[in-house]
Amino acid sequence: MDLVRHLEYFVAVAEERHFGRAAATLGVTQPPVSRAIKALENHLGLTLVERTPDGATITEHGAALLPRARLIVDDAHRLTTTAQSLTASGTVRIGLIPQLDDAIAARMAASVGLQARLETGTAVSLLDRLRAHELDIAVIDHPVVLDRLAAGPVIALPRCVSVPVGHRSVQAQRPRLTMLSDLAFATTPRTSNPPAHDLILDVFRRHALDPEIVIANTFRDVAIGVASGRCFGLVPAGNRPLPGTTHLDLAAEDVALRVRIVRRDEEVAPVTHMIDRILLQARG
Repeated sequence: MDLVRHLEYFVAVAEERHFGRAAATLGVTQPPVSRAIKALENHLGLTLVERTPDGATITEHGAALLPRARLIVDDAHRLTTTAQSLTASGTVRIGLIPQLDDAIAARMAASVGLQARLETGTAVSLLDRLRAHELDIAVIDHPVVLDRLAAGPVIALPRCVSVPVGHRSVQAQRPRLTMLSDLAFATTPRTSNPPAHDLILDVFRRHALDPEIVIANTFRDVAIGVASGRCFGLVPAGNRPLPGTTHLDLAAEDVALRVRIVRRDEEVAPVTHMIDRILLQARG
């Protein structure tokens, strides 16, 4: 049975308290409404509506189910409206965290097509924009507080530790994270995603490293801090070292960038699968 359509008829009857007026509101004749209510009652095993000389009365069971029925009908209408908007405009709005490799972002834009709109923001801000229907998909760092948004599996993207080219760790035969104790850690602020920020600091502490934090919102900021000789940072493993910097493969499993795809509606699932494949390829 078409559950959403039958629930829509039930909500209309409940609001109008009359089968004829409900049919007029729905733009159909009365018999289909009566049949839909009866089919819904048979499906649920409950009596929802009772006919009266003046129209219709909602039963106790019907009143208990009415709020949930309204939510389902409203969500179905919202989904259809969003899908129509996407079909009409062809635009898919994708949010990406700044830690994601530019090459990955470029592959996403090329795969989605000319109508893709990619924007950068912190995990917290991207999730807020998803909830506000300002984005369709977001790729965020893990862990993060999702608050009932649909999310895909966690994917670990390899990262290297970027250090100043003349740093002692570069000369060591067996470099270790603890050798970076004289450098600050250039990274995004804690407010961008507190759980992920705290997790990477816990990783460093397990390796006997407790660095000072220097705010670096972009890879450019990280590169400047590292090249100046004051900082170390985490960069995608595939990126080439910039002047004044070099990359070390230190605690690769621990420092990997863990990301996941979050979406608001099911209609963007094909694009979500496409982005998932790109991230899996980047994982190596």
